[in-house]
Amino acid sequence: SEVKPCPRTKMVLYATGMDITSRCTLGDPNKLPEGVPQPARMPYVSDKHPRQTLEVINLLRKHRELCDVVLVVGAKKIYAHRVILSACSPYFRAMFTGELAESRQTEVVIRDIDERAMELLIDFAYTSQVTVEEGNVQTLLPAACLLQLAEIQEACCEFLKRQLDPSNCLGIRAFADTHSCRELLRIADKFTQHNFQEVRNPIFYILQKQYRYT
Repeated sequence: SEVKPCPRTKMVLYATGMDITSRCTLGDPNKLPEGVPQPARMPYVSDKHPRQTLEVINLLRKHRELCDVVLVVGAKKIYAHRVILSACSPYFRAMFTGELAESRQTEVVIRDIDERAMELLIDFAYTSQVTVEEGNVQTLLPAACLLQLAEIQEACCEFLKRQLDPSNCLGIRAFADTHSCRELLRIADKFTQHNFQEVRNPIFYILQKQYRYT
């Protein structure tokens, strides 16, 4: 008898031995006819793709290829890609997707931020890595606050927590208060209370450390 095509149906190809046969399914277009084996499926998610993609984009940045913005920070010019900056920083996302003049400018001047700190944060956007140390934490944290990079703010605060001692806890507390680092502020307050005598007598504390016998 004549086989007529079914209206409003999906033609499903399936293999029987070496033959490829077309079958017509009614109703749910994703449901195979009874007795037809489900096709094999293997969802694949690459673990390498995000890292390799960022590595290539970072190479493009270093070679100044396909860059569509230049950040001017003091005397420094930093070449970058708007999409990467916008993906990492709410500050840049608002700047480049809104009605600000910077959204149309090739060169964008960024004020009130340390040049080296900005370089480190742009590197982080492309590499997911940054090293927080004594020599940069006081400029890196304010820069991260400006760019709204919460992850870097947390890293800086964690670093400062580990540096707390009676000789610097009040300074760290003031720094945390200035930059609205509530958790660091709480830890510094607690540390100060628990070490009140040493904090009150910093010279004694320094001498004690200097002449302590082991």
